[in-house]
Amino acid sequence: MQTLQTEQLQPINLTPIPDNPLVSVLVPNYNYAKYIGEALDSVLSQTYQNFEVIVCDDGSADNSCEVVKTYVQKDSRIKLIDKENGGVATALNRAYRESKGEIICLLDADDIWMNNKLQRILEVFKSNPQSGLAIHNVIKIDAQGNFINSTPHYRKLAIGWMAQFALENGGFVYDIPPASALSMRREVTNLLFPLNETFRSNADSLIFRLAPFITVIGTVSEVLSKFRFHGANTTSLLTVTAERLEREEVVFERLHQEQKRFLTEVYGASIAKRLSDLKHSVLVCNARYLVARLRDKPGKERKQVHQQLVSHPQFHEYFGEALFQKWLVQWGQYCPDAFFVFLFDQVYGSGSLKRIARFLFKRKQTVNFVGG
Repeated sequence: MQTLQTEQLQPINLTPIPDNPLVSVLVPNYNYAKYIGEALDSVLSQTYQNFEVIVCDDGSADNSCEVVKTYVQKDSRIKLIDKENGGVATALNRAYRESKGEIICLLDADDIWMNNKLQRILEVFKSNPQSGLAIHNVIKIDAQGNFINSTPHYRKLAIGWMAQFALENGGFVYDIPPASALSMRREVTNLLFPLNETFRSNADSLIFRLAPFITVIGTVSEVLSKFRFHGANTTSLLTVTAERLEREEVVFERLHQEQKRFLTEVYGASIAKRLSDLKHSVLVCNARYLVARLRDKPGKERKQVHQQLVSHPQFHEYFGEALFQKWLVQWGQYCPDAFFVFLFDQVYGSGSLKRIARFLFKRKQTVNFVGG
């Protein structure tokens, strides 16, 4: 990793982007033979064609490498790295070392890009010379490629210089999509890579939790990728449990420590000390309150975390149109434990009321994204 050599919290300076920059697409893969062909096809069909694709297979036990090799034989822009299993961060690091592009894009092997993705990302970088991280909206699909929802996943997206916000909110910048919607200028990735390889998963979290400290975020509001939910992750991502919230907090703690290390290396100890505790994040406050109720914590502790949550400056903005979730945490404090658990299952779990609400909501929705 390069160092910024500055003690001022400020976006890094970016060189003017070339007229026809090379884009490096990094594709970490592990046992996604079923999907990776569709992912590669979505890159090959791009309206912008000056790219290279570097697939790093992380020791797959299926026939992923054989699938990728058929693409390598057909198009010299596609390269395959076959290595032993070591986790997503190791795969991304290896792919990045082989990349040559001025722009770096991530693509999960089970996701799909719209065919104008690269063109729109280039437009963002060219229209905003300070932007070193570009993001866009996504839409969720299932294993068969059918839409889970007919509207974009994000109601809004992060935009602009968010470093001060992150320092004040436990290191969090909200409304940044996952890996396949992340694109960066090389000056930014040179400060981020190599990624900490102890993160065998959540490698994209490392990127979007660190990048906002050094660069401006440019945003495309339209949907430019399909985010696939399949297999075990469908249940885990759509259903909230106390166990899941506790696991996530462990990850948040690790990411928070990584942010402190990154800020120290890039800016120095004085900036790193300004990174606020996780309790200053409304997301963490919400999770801690839910765990306190579901784990039947002492009343004093529950009251304390509830007050931290409902008095948080981002409380109303965070919940937005999620009225059921907002009502539960705002007024559920006054519900008996058994009734709170019942309501929680209806709102966050697999309760019948939640399924009915989803059905009625889907019937009202209309497709409002640009397909590709």
